[in-house]
Amino acid sequence: MFDKVMELFKEIVKIPHCSKNTEKLQEFIEEYAKKRDFIVFRDKSGNILAYKNSPKLALQSHIDMVCVGDAPNIEIIQKDNWLMAKNSTLGADNGIGVAIMLAFMDKYDNIEYLFTNDEEIGLIGAKNLEFNLKAPYLLNLDSEDDREIIIGCAGGVDAKIKYPLKKEKVKGSLGDVSVTNLPGGHSGVDINKNIPNAIIELLYKVDNLAFIKGGERRNSIPSNAYAKEVFDGSDDIEIYENEYLNFLRKLPHGVLEFDFEFKIPSKSINFALIEENNIILSARANSHEKLNEMKEYILAKTYGCEVIFEDEYPAWAPEKNTLALKLQEITKSKLNVIHAGLECAILKDKFPDIKMASYGPLIQNPHSIRERVDLESIKRVVLTVENLINQI
Repeated sequence: MFDKVMELFKEIVKIPHCSKNTEKLQEFIEEYAKKRDFIVFRDKSGNILAYKNSPKLALQSHIDMVCVGDAPNIEIIQKDNWLMAKNSTLGADNGIGVAIMLAFMDKYDNIEYLFTNDEEIGLIGAKNLEFNLKAPYLLNLDSEDDREIIIGCAGGVDAKIKYPLKKEKVKGSLGDVSVTNLPGGHSGVDINKNIPNAIIELLYKVDNLAFIKGGERRNSIPSNAYAKEVFDGSDDIEIYENEYLNFLRKLPHGVLEFDFEFKIPSKSINFALIEENNIILSARANSHEKLNEMKEYILAKTYGCEVIFEDEYPAWAPEKNTLALKLQEITKSKLNVIHAGLECAILKDKFPDIKMASYGPLIQNPHSIRERVDLESIKRVVLTVENLINQI
């Protein structure tokens, strides 16, 4: 089964499936399932549901990927026991889960296969899901360490901030300043790993700021930032007022509160994007109450600005249910909570009676060109999921 999974994953890698551009992969999945006589539905958000008979278990993965570097032109590299890509994200998040589901279609027809779309840009597919699920259990294949079974996750919200910018004229000459090619990383699971934020690094390298732009996407720690600064000269140049630079330097980034039970952040903010006076902070918290606290905190830190909160998604409260405990019995892995958004949070709201858990192979540095997946871990996950299917 492992060989079939890897064959399918390498085929998936060749199909462009960046967020907002997954149509070709949708068509591939739909055609693949229909050839195996599954009943297949695709809704207007690009989600796909395939099933036969009376399903005992639902498997679920998202079909879009974060495209960084040369992606979607992905060249796979294998080093020792790791699979990665040359100068791009690999798409193991969540392409391995998709490949596992497709491989199992050849063997099991009492499973619901749910493929969701545009997870990486706000869990859009899950939020707009038009299907009803029949199975009593759902296993999400989007977590990133097979040494743990995820039973809860953070909720999140993006704060879109517009600063009331004023400019002034000075004498000087314009020069370019940049911070580029920093490691980047996932704005949730990597937020406590001391990865430098390119925007923040740049803010402390400039003084007379005439322009600034930085970051790649809302859910990544910024790798690149660019500015125009005024140096000695005689030209008339407009610059941002000094108060704006001070304001930017005081904006929060990083872990704000820590959960010592699960040893993960419970509140965090990623200074994600900036262009002139338009800023996006991405906040995460491990409960609904903490997420509201984060919103109040951001409003206090940005007083006097126009602030719009958007793309909010709920936290998934930890639940030691029968599915999670069965997985723990099979794997001997620990139960844990993740400081990132999982579609289980949305799906649990929609289907409160379904028992859910999340499990997946070891993926390091997702959402960055350093993304890599452990091949032995994929083997373990495939065997575990098959064992779970047979026991259920």
